[in-house]
Amino acid sequence: MSIDSYGVWVAKPVRVSAERAEQDDRSPHIHLFYDDGTGGSFDNARRASINVKSLSELSELVFWHELNFRHSIVDRLPEFNMGFHTLESAPGGIALDYIRGNLIDFEEGRVLPHDLPGERDDIIDFVMPELQAAINREATVYLFGEPFSDNQGIHNIHMNQGSQGRFERFNGVWQDGGIIIHFPDEDRFAAIFLAFASQAIHTDDESGNGIAGSQNFAQLLGRIPGNGGITIPDDLRVAIVAALVNPVGSENQPGSASQESVYLINRSTQEEISIGGWSILNRNDQAQRIPDGVTLAAGEVKSIALDAIPLSNQGGLISLLDDNGIKVDGVSYTREQARPEGELILFR
Repeated sequence: MSIDSYGVWVAKPVRVSAERAEQDDRSPHIHLFYDDGTGGSFDNARRASINVKSLSELSELVFWHELNFRHSIVDRLPEFNMGFHTLESAPGGIALDYIRGNLIDFEEGRVLPHDLPGERDDIIDFVMPELQAAINREATVYLFGEPFSDNQGIHNIHMNQGSQGRFERFNGVWQDGGIIIHFPDEDRFAAIFLAFASQAIHTDDESGNGIAGSQNFAQLLGRIPGNGGITIPDDLRVAIVAALVNPVGSENQPGSASQESVYLINRSTQEEISIGGWSILNRNDQAQRIPDGVTLAAGEVKSIALDAIPLSNQGGLISLLDDNGIKVDGVSYTREQARPEGELILFR
């Protein structure tokens, strides 16, 4: 089914509040009130309702905070005026997809409960300061999610795929929620991304449902060690370390020596890995298959020339899928990073 009217709301944050355990211990939220210049029913503002606890047995959320968010979509965010903008749930635009959009390193996430008495030990302790800073510094917020039916706010500001049970009907690809903040005094973008600990880390490309055998975030990040989680054998061992996105001269033309390329490393110290049949994807999900028989020795870095797909010089994504179509690694780069001719963009 997926969510309805997915999009981004561009506005100025004006105040924020959090529901503590004594106020709502079942389905609490952080409420960010914002102004897009058109008023609203919450004291002349609208309201973003941000989940801070799951209704599932695994109630924790996973939190990622990118203080300096460098991604190809930030080059396009200034194009959007204040207000709500419907987005196509497809690659190539600014729709968010935690898995396919290479927004974050999953392993850098924190599994956090709703509300504990200490400091910096729950989701409220981490999210509230960044939102208050956005208010104090007159930042612009880009709120990705689904508008409420009365158009007085937005919700589903979290990953919207890989859910099970009654929430499975809202799964979909390229429709994830999140908060991106632009601080004008530094011309810096920051980002907050949230997922439920029970959501799968590998999902079907059509439905957004979890792939059979996929770990969830709790298993990946150690909230439930073991617990039957299945790690894809080649996960984390092969990584994209660099790319030549903007070669000197004419690119990818017949007879041209200027060839875009992606550099892969085998991070294993002992084992050779076969990458034949794997695929490299660009930001439009166009794929180039790696020929059969290609291997990476332990510790080896290998360049894969791209002759079937282009890498945009205007910023983009590069993803690596194994021969089962499971994502192994992914990176992003900005227009600024791609501008110098003949220079490698280093990711690790």
